[in-house]
Amino acid sequence: MIELAAFKEHRVILAFSDYLKSRGISNTIEVEPDRFALILHKEEDVELARQELQGFLQNPQDKRYWQASWQTGQVIKQKLDDDGMGFAQMMQNLWARSGVFTLSIAVVCVLVYGLLLALGQPVFDALSYPTDIKNTYQYWRLISPVFLHFGAMHLIFNLIWWWDLGGLIERTQSKMQLFGVFLATALLSNFGQSMAFGNANNFGGLSGVVYGLLGYVWLYPLANPRVGFRLNPAIVIFMLAWLAIGYSGLLDNVFGKMANDAHLIGLLTGVILGCAFGMLHRLVGEVKGAD
Repeated sequence: MIELAAFKEHRVILAFSDYLKSRGISNTIEVEPDRFALILHKEEDVELARQELQGFLQNPQDKRYWQASWQTGQVIKQKLDDDGMGFAQMMQNLWARSGVFTLSIAVVCVLVYGLLLALGQPVFDALSYPTDIKNTYQYWRLISPVFLHFGAMHLIFNLIWWWDLGGLIERTQSKMQLFGVFLATALLSNFGQSMAFGNANNFGGLSGVVYGLLGYVWLYPLANPRVGFRLNPAIVIFMLAWLAIGYSGLLDNVFGKMANDAHLIGLLTGVILGCAFGMLHRLVGEVKGAD
């Protein structure tokens, strides 16, 4: 299942969904707290659906979309009673917001946290950043600090953001795109934090990558407006405020010394990648549209 686009307005996405169905493109609408996501069922439909999406975004009031709603339209069921959704449905919705790579990184973080609690220092020594980067042959340690978390809240906070932002990239683009953003932000944020700490290796966590994802998801749709998602401005404000508070030192007594430079470098890396890939994908889309 592939997410094609997301809209704020129910009636708008419903019209487009029904139009795609009239063209033989199977899809469903996933109802989320702040948006409606259109999910394609077959990968072979993606190219045609994207072409149709481009036409829809250029002229959403075209009568063909609304005529399709009268012919095939359905009402989305959204459970509003106090019983809540069943566990199976909740897990299905949770999975729908992620993908294989998103899940894999989350599982690794949880497993490493368990091993760190059980075994302590040997796990830290095996995964922490090398203090002598020029002479190390343990190359995995250039990335592995992102899997180290030093408290349950530290782990949960990072995984919530990873699942939401990473899952968005994997659903709307690809697992390889998410892997590339993950790799770049992990390498650069770890390196930057090591330099800021004077080659010390007493840091860890996925938060540098999370800030990288934030920067990517924030700037990508600005560089490529035709993409079907937008980052809520409130999220950007909250994360930037958290970054500023971290640099102020006010949270050091609560959370210990924070890896603020990893956050900043991760954010800047994500911003650059979001701009670069957004413009690249927009140009590719324009070339294909011209053909």
